[in-house]
Parts: sequence; C-alpha cells; structure tokens
Amino acid sequence: MLYRRSSRILSEHLAPLPEPLACLLRAGEEVTPGAVTALGARALLDLAAVAGTAQTWPSWLAPHQVPAAARLRAIIGRYGGALLADAVGLGKSYVALAVALAFGQPLVLVVPAVLVDQWRGLLRAQSVEAQIVTHESLSASEYRPSPPPTAPYRRLFIVDEAHRFRHPETRRYRALAKLVVGARVILVTATPVHNRIADLFNLFRLFLRDHDLTALGVPSLSRAARGELAADAVAAVAARLTVARSRRQVLAGYPAGPLGLAFPERGAGEIIRAGPTGEETLVQLIAGVRSLAAGGDAAGLLRLLLLTQLASSLAAFRASLGRYDAFLDLARAAAAEGRALSHGDFQRLFPPAETGDLQLALFPVLLPQGAEPAGVRDRDATHWLLELSKPVRDPKADALERLLGENPGKTIVFVRPRATVRYLLRRLRALRVAAVMGDAGLFGAGRAAPVDVLRAFAPRAQGASPPSAALETDVLIATDLLSEGLNLQDAARVIHYDTPWSPARLAQRVGRIDRMGSAHARIETVAFLPPPALDAALLLEWRLATKTQTQIAAGAAQVEAPAGRAETSGPLDWCDRLQRLLSVAAPAGRDGAVAAVAGEADVVVLIVRIGSLVEALAVTGSEARPDPDHVTQVFEHAASAAPQPVDRARLGKAVRIAAPLVRARLTALEAARWRAEDRDRMGRRLVPWVLAAARRAARRGNARELSRLDALVSRLALGMTAGEEVLLEELLERRKSLPIGDVLAWHERLPPVSEGAEAPLVELVAALLVTPP
Repeated sequence: MLYRRSSRILSEHLAPLPEPLACLLRAGEEVTPGAVTALGARALLDLAAVAGTAQTWPSWLAPHQVPAAARLRAIIGRYGGALLADAVGLGKSYVALAVALAFGQPLVLVVPAVLVDQWRGLLRAQSVEAQIVTHESLSASEYRPSPPPTAPYRRLFIVDEAHRFRHPETRRYRALAKLVVGARVILVTATPVHNRIADLFNLFRLFLRDHDLTALGVPSLSRAARGELAADAVAAVAARLTVARSRRQVLAGYPAGPLGLAFPERGAGEIIRAGPTGEETLVQLIAGVRSLAAGGDAAGLLRLLLLTQLASSLAAFRASLGRYDAFLDLARAAAAEGRALSHGDFQRLFPPAETGDLQLALFPVLLPQGAEPAGVRDRDATHWLLELSKPVRDPKADALERLLGENPGKTIVFVRPRATVRYLLRRLRALRVAAVMGDAGLFGAGRAAPVDVLRAFAPRAQGASPPSAALETDVLIATDLLSEGLNLQDAARVIHYDTPWSPARLAQRVGRIDRMGSAHARIETVAFLPPPALDAALLLEWRLATKTQTQIAAGAAQVEAPAGRAETSGPLDWCDRLQRLLSVAAPAGRDGAVAAVAGEADVVVLIVRIGSLVEALAVTGSEARPDPDHVTQVFEHAASAAPQPVDRARLGKAVRIAAPLVRARLTALEAARWRAEDRDRMGRRLVPWVLAAARRAARRGNARELSRLDALVSRLALGMTAGEEVLLEELLERRKSLPIGDVLAWHERLPPVSEGAEAPLVELVAALLVTPP
C-alpha cells in the first residue's frame, strides 16, 4: 500500500551523465581566496602529508635553511627521496644533515674522497655518527659494501655532488643504485643540470619506480631521462622533487638571522684571449690536427681531444701527441690481430684525468673491429706536429704571469691537463705556488698530501693553523677534481686558465671562494678563452652559450658564464615561491574549497588529486593544461585579493574542459600497472614465465608458492627502481638456466611493493576563478 502510487523508473528514463568526472570533481564550500591558495599550495608541496607533525629544527640552521629542510622532509615523506640544489654557498650540507636527523635512521654519506675530511668535521661538530662511502670506491670494478648497521632497507643516504651520478651506464651509478634500494635518499648538488634537465630523472630513478610519476604526466622515468617526453612536463615534475633556490631568492625572501647571509661582492668577470704559441704557428698546428684521420668514426673525438690539449698548453698538447702516437701503434697491432681496442686500452692511453668531459668511452664503439685506423700519413703528421710544437714564446702563460705579478693576492688557477699543472708550477716558481691534482699535492718539486697543500693555501677556511713561512702559498694550481664542495674562501680570485665545456663546471670552480664566511668584500674571476682561430676549431664559446641557455631554461639556481654569474629563475622555481606564499597566506580551507577574484588573466585554476599525487591545471578558453608555474603566478596575485562571487556555471564548464586530461592520466595509471607501454623491458618479459610457474603451483594446490609468485608478478609488472633493475640484470647474467626459486629469492630480499588502490581516486582539492575586470 505504501508504494501503490510511487512512480516507476524505467531504463528509458535513464540518461548518461554528460561528463562522469564532473561528479568527482565537484566543488565544495566557497571560502576566501587566501584560504584557497593556502589549500592548493599545501597540496602541491605535499606539506599536507606532514601537517600536524611539528618539527623542531636544530639551532645551527639559518632562517633560510629551515624552509628548505621542511620541504625536503615533505618531499622525502611522499617520494622516498629528494634533490637539494640550492646555489653554492647556501649551506646545503647543514640542511641535508638536519633533514637526515629528522628521520632518525642510520645515516650513510656518499661523497667524493676530497670532501671526506670536511664532512667528518661537520659530523663531529654536530655529534653525529655516519658511515662514509666515497665516489671513488663506487667506481671500483668490484665494489663490496660493508654490512649495514641495521636492516638494509632502513637507512638514509646523503649523496653529495650527486651530479656525478647522472649517467646510468657508469660503474659508480650502478653501484650506488644497488646500495640505496629501499632506502631514503637526499641528493645534494649546486649544479644539477649539466647538459639537459632530463638527466635529473636518472637521479630520481635511484629512489622512484619507473612509473611512480604517471599521475603527473611522466609515465616512465627512463623515457623522461632519454628525452622522449615533453620538456615542459619534465621540468614541472622535476621541480616537485627539488629544492633549488638562487642567492637572490634567499636574500630577498628570508631574514638574515644570527648566522647572517653575507656574501662577497662579485667583480665583473675579466676575459683574456691568448693561445699557447704565436698565431702563425697556432694556425699550422690546427691544420695539422685537422688532417689526422685515425680512428674511423672516432677520429673526430681524437682530433677534438688534441685541440683541447693545445688550447691548454704546448706541454699538454705534446703529451697527448705522444699518446696518439702510441695509439697508432696499438691500433695497428690490434688490426693485425683482427680485434678492436678495448675500453681499458683507451683508458691507459687517454686517462680520464687528462681528457676532462670528452666522452672517450665511445672510442671502442666507434672504431670498427679489425680496421686499420691510420696509415703512414698520420704517423708523419704526428712527428711533424711534435717538431712544430717545441716550446718557444707562450703568450698565454705570459699573460697569467703578468696578471699574478700586477695583481697579487690568493688565487686559484684551474686547469684541465696534469701536464699543464706541472708546466705552470715550473713557470711560476718565482711565486709562492703549489698544486693539487686529485690525490697528489705538490710544493714546488716536492710531493705532499693534498690536505697539507689546502691547509697551507687556505688555513682559515680549512680550520688549520697558519703554515710555516716555507709553506705559505699564494697561488694554487688545481685540476677540476678540486672544484667541488671544498671551502677555500681565503682566496679572492679564481682564474679559469682552461675554460671548461660546461657552465656547471664554471659554477663549481667559483663556488670554492664565493661563499658565506669569505674574508673578502670583493672577489674576482678571470677566464682565458682561445684566440679566434682555435675557438673556431673548438667551438668552445658556442658550446658554453648553448649549455648556458639549457641551464637557464631548466631553472638552475645559479648559472655561471666566463664573464660572471647570471641569476636565474625558471621551471624549478615555482615550489619555493609557493612555500613563501604559505608563510603569509590565510589558514587553508577544506578540500573542495572554491573562490573567485578579479584579475587580468581569464583563467580557472583546478588543483586536482589524481591517485596519490596532486596536479595543477590552468583552464583558459577551451584548453586545460598542467602548468604549476602559471598557477603559482595566479596564486601569488590571488592570495591577498578581494573575493568575488563564484560563477558555478563557469566552474562546471572548466571542469568539463579539464576532464579529458584527467581521464588520460587515469588511463595512463591503469596502463602503468602492467607496463603496457614498456613490453620490451626486462621485468615485463619475465611475467609470462612467472605466470606459467604460478599455473603449475595452482595445479599442485600449493597455495603458499602461488601467493609468493603472485607477489613476484606484481613487482615485475609495476616497474622497478634503477637498483632493483641492476640486481635483476646481474641475476639473469649469472645463470644460463634460471630456476624460479632464484628469482623469488631476489624478489623477497627487496622491500615490499605497494600496489596502491585498485581504482585511483580523483577529487578536486581546490578551485580558483580569475575574471578580468
């Protein structure tokens, strides 16, 4: 009787929703613009994940370092790792150590050997225990890590000068990747971008699975690292994992505090054009080098190496010509035996310490097996070049000697080849000069430990007593092994006697003296550039300009050019701006909050949670695009703007425009669960083999083994970190016939895999409408 008059709902009465996602992306209460910007900023910065967990930071952190530490802690809490890439001199070591202490896990430091003493001093000052692993030990052919103090997957690693691990094919990268499996990782470098921003994703793969950032538009970290994805998407995602602030940002945005933020003034960079011999001889030498043809497809790299050594000094050029002559003999013998030269052959002839940034590892690949690399003509040309390059007048060394004599003061002179170091040490013996070449130090003709040379040159910065009169040093000649991390603020000038290929290397060099704590009110840089004929052959300035533009576009916190420093801001900058906005924003609203303001732009901002991650969408006209940098600009304007009435119809239209993009991200998340776009990957290829083993276990009724195999399939299908992939590769290479039990044992030694929700959630975190007046 109760339902006698109720209407009957028939199937023909039902109609599909015009946009199903509009139900999920439904706005909630209307609040102030400040509350919406605070809500959106907290979500984008992952600070909501640590809300309510008050953190007391050590008193030895400066005011500008506390926000960096807070954000790093949030990033690591979300992703398992983070990149600290503040500009040189802002105290990255202190920030990284404070963050590590906040997590309270056993600490491992991965640092260059030259920085071990500096890190030990910092640890000692803060009463912190840590295991130290050097970069050099990871490069050894058979690295054997010492047993961890606790369970292997409950450690935190600080990797200093992390840019050294941007190439995944190197021995040191593979060793580190295995070492950090399942651990938290803090990557530290002032120069994260050397060639392209995509290289950062090789670093991120140390702690992220290949598909972990799919919800943010990066379905594969390995594809991003290969440069296969859109540059703007890659940059926006890299910013979420990075704290990268320039000095200008820090000085403008944070109070000085008790520790101060005093940096020396930078003088205008001086440029000197000079070659190692007279112009006529130089032109002949360049022509002679260009005539060499040894090495087949590798000949161009060999010629570039010789020209680079010529730009440094005749001593370095002649040393490399000697190696080139030996290369001709060795290659001829190898050709007679029908074999190619090995990587080891090349490293003996052209050691990395002498070749700088040139990719000589390519030589064995480019030289055809069994091919005769050069004939008599190359040998005759080599001997002629040796005769022509006998030392005579050296305009480049003359200019250096004159500069040091007319403008005395503590100076670091950076060179590349060791032969040039020895040559300048002899040439400048009338001055108080010493040298450091990697693990070797030199006072005049006598050898010394590098640490003793550094203490004699920069006792104040090194915390050492003043040296004896016999060891006092005013000029330090150094290779680039000294350009990373060290404090040498006693010096007031850096001279790039050999200008490197990369602006990142320039920044590392100048960073030795351009730091807090300098005793000098003003510091200077001088760059020696090749004369026109040699620069045309090397294209040095063109290469530097190209890489400088890459770094500026990538938003590196500091970009150095031969003429001096350039302050930048770019795609890695928006997170810091959001964080500073939070410090003055109103209390955040609840999820789904919406507000409107008047402004010049005609845009609707949607902050959307897709799965476990948060995206910032800007809807303009009929287009929706992920653009957190633009959204940050909108938030900066809206934070203190007066509220306007919310046009719900306009908001609904914006949601419908954004829905296809959100749907595409959801589809990508589903595809990532089974690596649909990476069927050729090693782990994906193993899945059918494991499923066959699972069917056999099911037929036997072995529920325990079936459960283990199911978990193994999940790991293989969901993608791996770089370290997990390396471990699997090594397992597969070890055995021709691989038992399933070995793969199960590999899987069960690794940290558990979290598959996440079966159906990724989608919700609107916040919305902001901007309407032109």
